[in-house]
Amino acid sequence: MRSTIRALCVAVLLLAACACGNEDDFGVSTEEFAPNTGANEIINDMYVRNAFIIGSPEGESLPPGSSLPLYVTLVNQRTEPDRLVSVSASPTFKGFQVRGGGLELPVRQPVGGDVNPQALLTGSTGDLRSGIYLPVSFQFQDAGTVQMQVPVLPPSQWRATYSPWPSPTS
Repeated sequence: MRSTIRALCVAVLLLAACACGNEDDFGVSTEEFAPNTGANEIINDMYVRNAFIIGSPEGESLPPGSSLPLYVTLVNQRTEPDRLVSVSASPTFKGFQVRGGGLELPVRQPVGGDVNPQALLTGSTGDLRSGIYLPVSFQFQDAGTVQMQVPVLPPSQWRATYSPWPSPTS
């Protein structure tokens, strides 16, 4: 009798879970993001997912003054559009460029996450090797600023086909 009741309870719970779907009462997706090798963080309903930097080949270092591309997926779960206005990795890098001068982040639409970098960290202040983590700050126009430890990965495996930062003439 107990096993029948237990099986019935499990079946009811499974049916209830299936009927709920992947959205909360406000239509915001509650679906989890797939695991990845990059850094992940949330600030004020702004999801920063799979952030990574492509650095030097394994066993090599890049000289001071180098620039490195940063790849990331951003998902704005806020109620209003937002904008990524800057990315910095001071004091390891002197400057940055954000694709398009700033990334527009519409509500509930992923931005980035493809083979093109979303930002470029410029003017490294020392030798850099892949395999380290750098403190990187992402500043959003409305959501605020979040700092996270972002991995520097070698340009091998699946990253070998990723695009570099576009040259000024392209």
